[in-house]
Amino acid sequence: MGNSKVSKDFSTSRYTDWGLSNKTNYIVDKMTGNVLFATPAPPLKDVTDANNAYITALGKVEYGTKEDTVIKNNLRAALIVLLKLLADYVQTTSNGDEAIILSSGFDVNKKPSVVGQLAKPDGLTVKPGDNKGSMVVSCNVVDYANFYEFEFMELPAVVNSMWIQKTSTKRKMQIDGLTSGKQYNFRVAGAASDPSRIWSDEVSSFVL
Repeated sequence: MGNSKVSKDFSTSRYTDWGLSNKTNYIVDKMTGNVLFATPAPPLKDVTDANNAYITALGKVEYGTKEDTVIKNNLRAALIVLLKLLADYVQTTSNGDEAIILSSGFDVNKKPSVVGQLAKPDGLTVKPGDNKGSMVVSCNVVDYANFYEFEFMELPAVVNSMWIQKTSTKRKMQIDGLTSGKQYNFRVAGAASDPSRIWSDEVSSFVL
């Protein structure tokens, strides 16, 4: 018994209209006569019939009407429903064994990789924001970052100075409520599951 999962992603971002039809044909071919999947549910004939109807609709779309497009989209959705049911059958029958899943023609979901400490951000810039006492801080994209931690500290630093933190899912954010005429230090770190942080080089700037 394994822990692999059958991919049930049949979205347009993964399969074009014809790509979905070709994938369906591939799955049917791989499962036909496959002793590991003796009783497919739904039956492969149902999947083939749905795909044939979908192919017919695809042939009418290029020079067809809006109604033809709606029909095609409805048939695509119906085909995907059958493919997902068949994927569930493959998942159950395979007991999560990757090799058995692949023998069905279905794909396996990518196993999440463990992401450790993220890289040090670069390209940190600090510019005046839209409002008085605000600064826009941004950096280049940090690979694998789920969010970004922006920190700032008023200068000059003293013994009890502390970094103040703001969090954003984007690599750019506006920090408000700063004191005009004061100088601040800014830094940023990309963040994910690893609790450690590698901070960017600090950038200092006066607030307007």
